[in-house]
Amino acid sequence: MEERIIDIISRSIGGQLVTSEENKELEAWLSNNGNKRFYQGLKQFSSEAKKSLMAREANVDRAFEKHLGKMRETRKELRIKTFRKVLPYAASILLMIGLFSVMMYLGHEEAGISKEEQWLTAMEPGSNKAELVLADGKVLDLDADRKKSTIKENDGTVINNTGTGLVYDASNKANELISYNSLVVPRGGEFQLELEDGTKVWVNSETRLRYPTKFPNGERVVLLEGEAYFEVSKDKNRPFIVKTQGIDVRVLGTQFNISSYADDKAIQTTLVEGSVAVMDSKNPGTNLILDPGYQAVFSKGDRELENKKVNVDLYTSWKDGKFVFEQSSLYDIMNKVSRWYDVKVFYQNNAAGDINFTGTLKRYESLDRLLGMLEKTNEVKFFFKDNTIIVQKQY
Repeated sequence: MEERIIDIISRSIGGQLVTSEENKELEAWLSNNGNKRFYQGLKQFSSEAKKSLMAREANVDRAFEKHLGKMRETRKELRIKTFRKVLPYAASILLMIGLFSVMMYLGHEEAGISKEEQWLTAMEPGSNKAELVLADGKVLDLDADRKKSTIKENDGTVINNTGTGLVYDASNKANELISYNSLVVPRGGEFQLELEDGTKVWVNSETRLRYPTKFPNGERVVLLEGEAYFEVSKDKNRPFIVKTQGIDVRVLGTQFNISSYADDKAIQTTLVEGSVAVMDSKNPGTNLILDPGYQAVFSKGDRELENKKVNVDLYTSWKDGKFVFEQSSLYDIMNKVSRWYDVKVFYQNNAAGDINFTGTLKRYESLDRLLGMLEKTNEVKFFFKDNTIIVQKQY
């Protein structure tokens, strides 16, 4: 698409023939205000350049090399070949297209995207970090001190901070009053938790989990906003219930993943082993029982539950340090990337988000490496500006 639009613009400004189809493509490109202003600037520059065409011709190649030198060496030969294709249109137009192509590569002038910003070597993956909100309202930054430490609550509950997770010991709890803690994991973070009953929880980025420091007799209830993987300690006398803003998941002892982000259209419960019951929190009559390898999808819009067979690795691999994709849309992939690397995502073309990818990537890779793997498909191109990934579909 980049080479094609360069060719159309060069002929349009140079007074050459442009087909009706090409004119529609040009008009679509000009619908972007930044592109339109840049195009108008090119036309003005062309008018001025034609007045001194002969003087400019001698300096065309030198000008190209100067501008192309700003680009990566691996791209240089490809771009030179591209520019040579439009040489016949006149030296002044050629010079403008050279300037234009450089800006297309780096992002147009309005975006202010530079080569240094494009390569995201400074963007590191997420890490173990979280905040712990105690029963008395005190907030502890668990990322501030990675060393092992012990936290004591007023009721006698002891919380051991291992540096990567918390382990609860309520054996010396002074009373039976129920008190709650909340673990809050920000974007770009993850944390582990072992509740007082031995249940283990892996908590993903941008997630809040609220739970009692000691479960009472009867039901073991926790509240989830975001995503977490549960390995529930078996207790046939005390069912374990995860409540979200839409569904309740009821188990006795099993392993499963729940993704319940506020901005997602559906809540996904994926069962690894054992058995779980998933029900509409407002209408318990709407429920289903999951078998291992199946997923319950609760649509927030129509409040319908769907039971489907899935590859569980696609939904649980995050806790093992991997991104696994199988015909996954770029929208879904970049949602995960956005939360894990704590960046924003902007799509220059709506069609870019619908592209599907399959593969496995390491969750702890630097962001430039991860995006570079996606770019190797020649389907998309990524740029970076002000903590925002700009996604452009390649045509």
